[in-house]
Amino acid sequence: MKFTTSIIKHSDISEEELTEICKLKAIRWEYTLKQHKKWMAENIRPNDFHVLIKDGEESIAYTNLVDITAIINFKNVSVRGIGNVCTSETGKGFGNVLMEEVNKVLVAHDWKGILLCIDHLVPYYEKFDWKLVDKNTIKTEKFSDINFMIYNFEDVVTSLEYADRNF
Repeated sequence: MKFTTSIIKHSDISEEELTEICKLKAIRWEYTLKQHKKWMAENIRPNDFHVLIKDGEESIAYTNLVDITAIINFKNVSVRGIGNVCTSETGKGFGNVLMEEVNKVLVAHDWKGILLCIDHLVPYYEKFDWKLVDKNTIKTEKFSDINFMIYNFEDVVTSLEYADRNF
């Protein structure tokens, strides 16, 4: 297997690449291509990024890096929201390749990362050094039943407020 990673700024994405990403997302989320494209048009902004992993010519994993702001330890902090994490198949290690690449991108750009996940996925992301934020420190109305995880943060998070957009 020869994996290649493309990091595409949303303002630079072609219609063909967007369709390819939507087809990959449709494997995990049962919406039409039109619905996936509509969601991206409404939620992905020009300065956001798409991370696409291919094995040869086949797209095998995808996520987006969305430019958002959170209030962490009572300060506005620019972070990248990691959303729409998906793979073409389960159990083949494609998600591991994707998360390793995401971490490399975050470190290379000195970006802090936040992702939201359900309880049973916390151990998976912890394998990639993502840290679970204590639910008692989180203040949010939009995402009250989900876990927040962070990456590339030096400080201990004692308070996290999030009211920005969906990613």
